Amino acid sequence: MRTRACAGSTPLGTLILHVDRRRVASVILPTIEWTRSCEQLTAQLEADDELLVVCDTENDPVASAALPEAAELLVAGEPKGCSGKANAVAYALERATQDRIVLTDDDVDRDDDWLETLKRHGESHGVVTAIPIFTSEEHPFRVFEPLCIVMASLVLERTTWVPWGGGVTFDRREIDIDNYVDDLRRTVSDDALLAEYADEIVAPRELVNRVAVPGDARTTYERITRFVKIFYRFERVKTVAVLATFLAVLAVGAVVPIPVAVGVTVVAYLRYRALGIDRRTWVFAIPSLVVAPFIGVAGILRPTFVWGGRRYRWTDTFEVEIVE
Repeated sequence: MRTRACAGSTPLGTLILHVDRRRVASVILPTIEWTRSCEQLTAQLEADDELLVVCDTENDPVASAALPEAAELLVAGEPKGCSGKANAVAYALERATQDRIVLTDDDVDRDDDWLETLKRHGESHGVVTAIPIFTSEEHPFRVFEPLCIVMASLVLERTTWVPWGGGVTFDRREIDIDNYVDDLRRTVSDDALLAEYADEIVAPRELVNRVAVPGDARTTYERITRFVKIFYRFERVKTVAVLATFLAVLAVGAVVPIPVAVGVTVVAYLRYRALGIDRRTWVFAIPSLVVAPFIGVAGILRPTFVWGGRRYRWTDTFEVEIVE
């Protein structure tokens, strides 16, 4: 933690140290097990940071794990009318003691200065989000990597549509924290909801984080349709507009396939290079584009989806049912 010295008004010009507390944060980490990513995060905590590890029940593996001294375990309980992630974040926010809040996940691959960089940008820009790079060594998710990487990075960098809950910071004094907590308990997405309370969201290129995910067919289907559902529930018009754009590109591609194929592949390649991604999955840009509209329609129309072992029926922004 940094300190700054200033001349006091006491005799002999005694110097009084004032602690700069702008970077002290409450770090909220929802998880059911202690992972390598959690260890990376713990190693980056400053002296007065608090790490709130939030699980659902005392039966979760993390509840009986040997947590570091810096971590405080919170048991949020089973969610009712919201997602497990939203419930955990709401529970921890009610118990956080610092003004600066950091929300993160247990599967983020973090650089050694990840937390310091996030907090530093938060001081300057308000609500700051990292950019997720979802990758997998399994099919079929590898085919969807260009779609997820290009769309996620463009949305985060160039819009205020949604931040990424795997790495986001804000000052609780700058949003309506009480209503945010209340709304968390009746929706699914903590990050899309945060965008409703933020005037601006900044996504620095210093914070590009890989997230390794399972890539089997079922898990991929659940993940991508959930992403679509989140966008659709909070921004229906924009979601439909993006879907229409995909369909328009495919229609043009049916007439002039070679120029469209080359253009789409080049866009994906350049986006990978701009984000510093050393992977060759940009070659899947065309199949990713072809499948995108069908996944989009499925995400909008599908009545339920699975996330974190629970099946949800999400019929409106603030209408969530956990399906037994």
